[in-house]
Parts: sequence; C-alpha cells; structure tokens
Amino acid sequence: MEVFYIDDQPVPFEKGEKILSAALRAGLEIPHFCYHPALSVVATCRMCLVDVTDLGNGRPAPKLMTSCSTDAMPNMRVSTQNDKVQEGRELVMEYLLVNHPLDCPICDQSGECTLQDHSYAHGTGHSEMEYNKRVYGWRDIGTFVQLERNRCIHCSRCDRFTREVTGTDEFGMFNRGHELTLDTFSDRVMTNHFQGNMADICPVGAITEKEFRFKRRAWKLRKVPSVCTGCSTGCNITIEHDRNEVLRLKPRENQDVNQWWMCDEGRLTYQQMNEREQRLAKPMGRVKGKLLQVTWQQLYDAVADRLEALKPKREQVVALVDTHSTLEEMFSLRRLLQEVFSSNQVFYPQQDWTQPESEFFIETLITTDKAPNQAGARLLGLKGSQEHDVISAMKSAKLLLVLGNPFTNEQPLLDLAGTTELMIHIASRQSEWTDRADAIFPGQNHAEKEGSFLNKQEHWQRFWPALRPSRHVRPEWQILSELLHMG
Repeated sequence: MEVFYIDDQPVPFEKGEKILSAALRAGLEIPHFCYHPALSVVATCRMCLVDVTDLGNGRPAPKLMTSCSTDAMPNMRVSTQNDKVQEGRELVMEYLLVNHPLDCPICDQSGECTLQDHSYAHGTGHSEMEYNKRVYGWRDIGTFVQLERNRCIHCSRCDRFTREVTGTDEFGMFNRGHELTLDTFSDRVMTNHFQGNMADICPVGAITEKEFRFKRRAWKLRKVPSVCTGCSTGCNITIEHDRNEVLRLKPRENQDVNQWWMCDEGRLTYQQMNEREQRLAKPMGRVKGKLLQVTWQQLYDAVADRLEALKPKREQVVALVDTHSTLEEMFSLRRLLQEVFSSNQVFYPQQDWTQPESEFFIETLITTDKAPNQAGARLLGLKGSQEHDVISAMKSAKLLLVLGNPFTNEQPLLDLAGTTELMIHIASRQSEWTDRADAIFPGQNHAEKEGSFLNKQEHWQRFWPALRPSRHVRPEWQILSELLHMG
C-alpha cells in the first residue's frame, strides 16, 4: 500500500480512500460529525477540516480541505493541528452552537455527546452571537425515538440512514438556511424496525430512545460485550448496566454479522434480563405433592437417589432443551444423558427460518427464527422436534429433564410431563413446566452468565456476564455437571 503523511506520521491508504477514513483506520483522530462509514459522504459539518500542505506534487492546497471528501494521494502531507486548522475548527464550532441550547444538564446524550467533546477540545469558550436562538418544540417521530430539533446540528446522518440503510426514506431535512429543520414527511410517525439506530448515530441529543430517556447518566453505565438473543442472527451488542440493572442494549460493530446495526425488537430484550416476577430465585423440591423451598444440597441428595433408581430404565429418559441455552449447556446436557443413561433423546423445538428479501442489508437482520442457538443444537447432534416424534418418546418416559423453557405452547407435551416418575426443571424463570416439576434448579439468565451461541451463519460468538447473579442461583452447565458426577 502507498502512504501519505498526517502530522509527519506515515499512513497507508488504498486507492480512492479519503483522508479521514485512512486516518481513523490508522487510529488517528480527526474531529467530525457528519461522516459515518456506513453512509454517503456529504461534507456538510466542516469539522474535519485539515491543512494539506503538500498535495503530493510539491504544491499546497489553496484552502482548508474537508478530510472526509478529499482523496489521499501518495506522499501527500496533511496537518491536523496547525494554527490555521485550529482557527477553522473554532469557527465551525461557533457556527454549530449558534442555535444549540445549553441542555447538557437534562440531555440523555450528555457524557457521550460528540458536540460536547469537540466543543471542549476545539471551541473558543465564548460566542459573539447576541441574538435569540430559534426554538422548536419536541416531536414524537416514531414508536421508539423522540426528536428534539433544537439540539440538531444538521449533520444529516439520520436522513441518510433512512434513505440509504433502511430504504424507507421516511425522514428528511426541510427548508433552507436559518429555517432548516428535520422531520418526518407529512408529520407521520416512523414505523421502520430500526429506529434505535438513528439515536445511536446521532452525534448530539437530537434523537433519543424513549426507553432510555432520563433513566441514567451515560457515565454511570458499565458496558459488557454480548450477543442479542432476539433471533438467530445473533447481532453483536453491548449490555449497558448500572446497579445490577440492564438499562439498554446497543449494537456492537461486527461486519460479518450485523455491521453497525440491530433491530428495535432486539433492543427490548433487555426487559427480560431485568425480569423479577417470573424469576426462579431458589431451589425447590416436591414434598408430599407440594413444591417447597429446599437447600441446594437437599435437592441434590433427593435427585441423586431417584436418578440411581432410574438407571435401569435408560431407554425411557428424555430431555428437552431451549434453543436459548448456550453451547456449553447443551453439551453438558447431552453428556449427562449419554454417560449416565446411554441415551441420546435430547430434543429441541426446531424452527424453520426465513428473512426478508431486500436490497438493504439491514432488513436481513430480522429472521422468523427466534432461537439464537438453533444452529448450535444441530451442531451437537440434538434432535429437532420436526424430525422426530417427541410425543412418542414422552409417552414412555420415566425421567424428563427440561433445560430452559422449550415447547411451552405444546399442551400435549405439558400434559405428558405429569406421567413421568421424575421431572427436573433447570431454568432462570418460571413457565408451564415449573408447576409440573419434581425438582427445580434455578439457573442464571443471559445477562448473568458466560457462554456462546452459533448463529444462523454458523458464526461462533461468545458473550460475558454483565449482572451479578443471586447467590441462590447457579450456571446451568454447572448444575448439569454436578448431576453427571452424582450419576
């Protein structure tokens, strides 16, 4: 690759690549607002101005150049810090702040606001603007986001997003000059399924998520890399939490899976991570027909005796597994049945999946398969429910082991659970299986555990715990491993 120089530092570039793109790839910072790698270049904010002291032919550029739209050239020399550039940035910041309100104390973007950061680093600290600022009211523009037009700096990222990424073209810029504003067409409400991404790419607090408004300051949030459990796409996400509560989910860049995006339905799965009412909080065992709270040791002892008695009935052991379970949990379940009972009757609810045919990549992120680890179940050789007769296996089952909450809509299977001699339920939350169980082992939810999924493209993806689990719950793989050692 050929090189050019930024502040005397050599930077490799590809033919046709812009100065800003090459600089960011090399880890060099040039302030900018309107540029985004997924969107077309418009060079409207002017914040990325640089001084090209040598165009590569021994001649300087006649004026400051926008680095987002200027091609890098061999042996070009660029200055990003000289007095000329600093003065240009100061003027741009003053212009952008002409109508921007001082909303930082109440703005959800405060603490992660690009305008705030660049104003501090490159602003003058004073303004010559002596006139009243223009004022707009806030607008409810979608089911997931809200618009505060007073804060907008007209970078047009949101406009380009709906036009170039979602293809819905339902949001745009209206009027010109001092009256320039953003809005939906005919004051309609947006209905696309990716509105949250508009809040993600907004460099200021003009577009904010309704779900997160006024909940927590950005600097209080702790961030942990994870994987979305909404469907089999497996979008890479960041769990943002505080005080052991998940506040929001945001997409994490992965060009092989979800690029920079995720759907709004996936963002709402944070609610399941905070669920308390349906949470299985303590181990329970059935005593004289009633489910009672017991200690972990009491439950293990009671189950161990009954498992030993069921060993001769190996062909009558069935396990059902939720496709929200991790690869590690599925492997531990399969190993338990194989090594203790010589059984391979592990079933999962198989789902056929389809995704919209679209010229826009983002539309392919939503699939009909809501099982984030169905590909993992196939890889481990578990049995899909549409390939084998689960009901037939259940009719003769003496031991039923349910991991997670699969088949909760299959009433015939739920009815057959009562005919078994022993039913073990390992899960993080209650379901139709809970009332039918003889032994309940409380597990950890997605935000509390470490594990991995295999997505629809068979990408192996790992995630880490964000929340601190209760001392009364344990990882499912650990529960299964302890049952294995008891057997």
